[in-house]
Amino acid sequence: MNLPMEREGECHSCGECCQTVNMTVVRDVTLQQHGNLEELQRYLSYRGIRVVGSDEKRNQLYYSMDIPCSELTSDNLCRVHGSPEKPLICHRFPESKEDIEDIKNCGFSFAPVLPGYPNKK
Repeated sequence: MNLPMEREGECHSCGECCQTVNMTVVRDVTLQQHGNLEELQRYLSYRGIRVVGSDEKRNQLYYSMDIPCSELTSDNLCRVHGSPEKPLICHRFPESKEDIEDIKNCGFSFAPVLPGYPNKK
């Protein structure tokens, strides 16, 4: 049984999620343009971009670039937190447990939503 998951916790200002730019692209079109995954990875690596995942069922590839957010301060605080300037994707992050599986000190976690039990919000 695959239960829906609910995000719990709060940001601990570790800054890890603000160190990279992550993108999702259409898998079949991208691989057609480059010939195969190995050629795509070579091409992107010359530009500092990594292919970090592939989902054939959803027809998606996931890229990551080591480019820190310009709004992250030296003490890992967001200059635009709580303002209308904060991007929507930042408000929503993390959306799944996979988003934070490599972030050891993230203050967020995910727990299954059990049918018949009220969620903790």
